[in-house]
Amino acid sequence: MKQVFAGRTTRWGWCLLLLLGLQVQAHAQDAAVTGSVISEKGDFLQGVNVQARKAGSAAVIASVVTDEKGLFMIKQLAAGTKYDFTFSSVGYENNFYRNYLVKPAAQKNSLLIKLKEKNNQLDEVVVTGQGIGISKRRIATNVTSIKGTELEQLPSGRLDQLLQSKLPNAQIRLTGGQAGATSIIRARGVTSAFVNSTPIIYIDGVRLDNLNTVAALGGGSAQGSAISSIADIPMDNIETIEYINGGAATTLYGSDAANGVIQIITKKGSGGKTAVTAEVQLGAERSTNDFLHFKRTADLLFQNGLFQKYHVAVNGGKDKSGFSFSMNYMNSSGVQIYDQNNNRKIDFSSGYRAALTDKLTYENSFTYVNNKYKRNRNGNQGGYTGLWFAESGSSSITGPRFNPNLDSLSDADFAKMKDYVNEAERLQDNQITVNRFTTSQVFKYTPIKKMVIKATGGIDYRVMRDMMVQTNQYLTHTTGTYTNNRGNISNSERKYMGLTFELNGQYSWNINDFSFVSTIGGQFFRNEDNQVAYSGTNVRDGSRLVSDAAVRTANDYYLEVVNYGIYVLQNIGYKNRFFLDLGLRGDGNPAFGKNIGVQYYPKAGMSWVFSSEPWMEGIHNVVSSARLRASYGLAGNLPMAWANQRTIKLDGFGGEQTAYFGQPGNNDLGPEKTQTAEGGIDLSFLKDRITFSAGYYRAVTNRALFSVPPTPSSGEMQNQQFNVGKILNRGWEFHTTVVPVKTNDVTLSANLSVNTLYNTVLSSGGVAPFNLNGFSARTLQTVVQQGYSVGFLRGNYGTFDANGVLSSTVAQSYLGTTIPDLFGSMGLNFRYRNLSLFANADYQKGAVASDWDSQFRFNYGAGTEGIPQGEIDKNKRANWLSFTNMFVHKTDFIKVRTIGVTWGLKKLSAIPGIQNMVIGFTVSNPFNFAASPFDPEATISGSAQGQGGATTGGISYATYSAPRQFVGSVRVNF
Repeated sequence: MKQVFAGRTTRWGWCLLLLLGLQVQAHAQDAAVTGSVISEKGDFLQGVNVQARKAGSAAVIASVVTDEKGLFMIKQLAAGTKYDFTFSSVGYENNFYRNYLVKPAAQKNSLLIKLKEKNNQLDEVVVTGQGIGISKRRIATNVTSIKGTELEQLPSGRLDQLLQSKLPNAQIRLTGGQAGATSIIRARGVTSAFVNSTPIIYIDGVRLDNLNTVAALGGGSAQGSAISSIADIPMDNIETIEYINGGAATTLYGSDAANGVIQIITKKGSGGKTAVTAEVQLGAERSTNDFLHFKRTADLLFQNGLFQKYHVAVNGGKDKSGFSFSMNYMNSSGVQIYDQNNNRKIDFSSGYRAALTDKLTYENSFTYVNNKYKRNRNGNQGGYTGLWFAESGSSSITGPRFNPNLDSLSDADFAKMKDYVNEAERLQDNQITVNRFTTSQVFKYTPIKKMVIKATGGIDYRVMRDMMVQTNQYLTHTTGTYTNNRGNISNSERKYMGLTFELNGQYSWNINDFSFVSTIGGQFFRNEDNQVAYSGTNVRDGSRLVSDAAVRTANDYYLEVVNYGIYVLQNIGYKNRFFLDLGLRGDGNPAFGKNIGVQYYPKAGMSWVFSSEPWMEGIHNVVSSARLRASYGLAGNLPMAWANQRTIKLDGFGGEQTAYFGQPGNNDLGPEKTQTAEGGIDLSFLKDRITFSAGYYRAVTNRALFSVPPTPSSGEMQNQQFNVGKILNRGWEFHTTVVPVKTNDVTLSANLSVNTLYNTVLSSGGVAPFNLNGFSARTLQTVVQQGYSVGFLRGNYGTFDANGVLSSTVAQSYLGTTIPDLFGSMGLNFRYRNLSLFANADYQKGAVASDWDSQFRFNYGAGTEGIPQGEIDKNKRANWLSFTNMFVHKTDFIKVRTIGVTWGLKKLSAIPGIQNMVIGFTVSNPFNFAASPFDPEATISGSAQGQGGATTGGISYATYSAPRQFVGSVRVNF
């Protein structure tokens, strides 16, 4: 028995050793395939999805993504076996490497793959407007996507300026050159006479503070120079920006989305080795003097400035996790003397993703911004302000009183004026500080195949402090009257806290030729806006605390908005070429009132990719893709919180309490609703060498919120909001990109967008015309009135006789629309190997604005341009307010926003650790071509009547133009 057992043991041992030997041999035959993926320009491509299949098989056996340097590695492939590899990335054509024979591990398996950029992106996955990712071909409206790599070319201090010529169907206008100044953003006209046209903005699904007009208690307000919350959104850790116009596309966002949605998606790292990027931007800033009336104004108020920015980013991770970190320091000295427009910004951004289990993933992002501004006095703040003093002619009534015609002054007299201005500017002390923290937390759970449940939560917390100090020394100098008890300090603080929570789920399934994508979700946001203003007068020079003042006053403001909604979306596809897109959202909001209840926002649309039809196959070399789309939907704008419930107004008079009627009898107050119907076509020709899209929309805002004055018999004392208006916007939207040259070494592309716009108030519900952001009825206003565009200019219209003398004046006359009927953008890109040149511009036509500076110059005797000589000789400016029409000009313009060049150095192996380097030079705001003698963008657009109120600009008044920048940059990837 022992011998038999021993023999069996020996045989089993040999079998075991044989099996182990076969296993060792099998592992010895495993091999890895490595490689790098680059663009046609030679740039390393991060995030490219690489899939491996056995040749001829449809089953994916391995999938990885490229790292920051475009590198990938697929392990445990069988040597001696053929594999097919697929390389895919958003915005690029798929590349296939078939029948690759894997060599033994001892030999090198390396691939170099180039991806061609494609202009047609129907298969790109987007999240904005749908809640969870969905292919563009399935949705019935346009979503504009901008990759972070496109934004890296453009040095800029703020997001809206960066997007000026990147959004083909939107118009973005900075309202002035003061640091942090507000902007007008509008795509499809002005949908409201109560709410400004700024889109709502999200970062990784979290709603941001987007206040883009003056705050309720000031906060940087100086005509067009109110501080914008958009100015401190970080821009250097962005993966993608998605933008959808207002209307049917924004139904998902409900009661607050009639003006569109901007969604910022930040980087979350990539698999592979950790990569580090460092960039330095240095350059000069020069004042834009194109629109100055007096040549000497530039010498009087401006200086050469310095722009500097330093950026460090780290990206990395593994297959199941990734991380990113970005740190930036930016300092712009500004172009106003004594650095009175200095802007210093520090920001940190981070992102992280991890697969917690096979079914659960987690993503987060954190950003912190510290933004500091200096502000000199601007517009008509009373007393001395630089541009009003120099350009408007008020130097004739300020301080020691000068001859207001600067260019006619003798050198000695101009030197005296310059000494006076130097001291007035030096003594100004206005500072604004912003601290902002934003975080997003996202969990994605996949309980079963093709089902995704997504939970998003986050906070946007922004604190702004504005301090203005006027010393006795400053007041004595600028008024010419000695004082030692009028020094004052004015402070205002605004704290914004926004909470966002969203839970949604999406399930996809197929039945024969039909495909279904079902989404259901709920969204909650709560915005709290708390403002305090406190000031002191009779303050000794040198003090910076209100507590040191002899007299102290305070004021406060509080606003809370809570909105909760549930939505259901159903997308139905047939043969991956015909799609129906249906949806419904219901919203509740305390501001609606008890009688309003839940508000519903439906949408319906279709998308037909007819290039996928069999009868189109024969012309695919000519028509690469073609799609028809049409949609209908509702979106809204919220009324002010408590506007329906505040029945009593408490105040004080003579040191005693008073009370009067507030806003009674408005229980039917609800959101205004914009109903949009649109249709369009998207075409791509010659393998995406030519892309073209065209669309038409018609948007009607029903139950528009209008400011209704009370009747005297009611005993009420303040205007109240009512849903009584009706506003129409309609227009065409065109966009095309042409790539006439495309080779391995040379690429030339050009893009052009054209948008038309017709805006009018169809009905005012019997409400009398009211002012948006102008002055008094006897001077100049931007007005809302039935039968006219929102915010048209209204003022005195003067008529002159044959001798050029004023013969009659018609008060409160229509002087023209402030909304252009044509606008768009254009761009040009040229690449020769690693050298790239680019330029972009935008334009507008059909609007007017009032040259209020010119009207003041006439009043103060500093200028007479455009006024008949007879009137000048006879009345000597006595009628300066009687013919405002003579100071109204067209604001047609073409502005070149950026011109730049970059040169990529790819082979830097001689420098240890450096993978590549990009050297660039960019000029911002180099050329302006305008029909008006003033800057057509700098038109006090930030001074709406009330926080967040509607504004259309239209009045040029002592507002600085954005400066020119000449910036060189060096970006190094390690």
